[in-house]
Amino acid sequence: MTTMKRDTYISAMLTITATLLTVDLWARFSDGPLPGESVAMAQSGSAAPKGVGSTAARAFEQRKEMVKLLKQLNAEVAGLRSDLRAGAVVVKGMEPATP
Repeated sequence: MTTMKRDTYISAMLTITATLLTVDLWARFSDGPLPGESVAMAQSGSAAPKGVGSTAARAFEQRKEMVKLLKQLNAEVAGLRSDLRAGAVVVKGMEPATP
């Protein structure tokens, strides 16, 4: 590539880049949103899943099920802990360990 063609190419690329940056800055600092841009709206407080179709609904249901199972597990562990503290659990058939 000759020097003149290369200088013309670089000048054209710099001009295009400067133009695009100017348009971007103008869009960022203009008063209102550009056509095609959406404005964020207040969301409702519902716990319904947001997202793509059945995948979001399935994930939401799985989370609800996991929370339910964890609550059940916590209740069972609390019951076992109270039985152990009350002395209701007796271990039979084990020999004491000798140091």
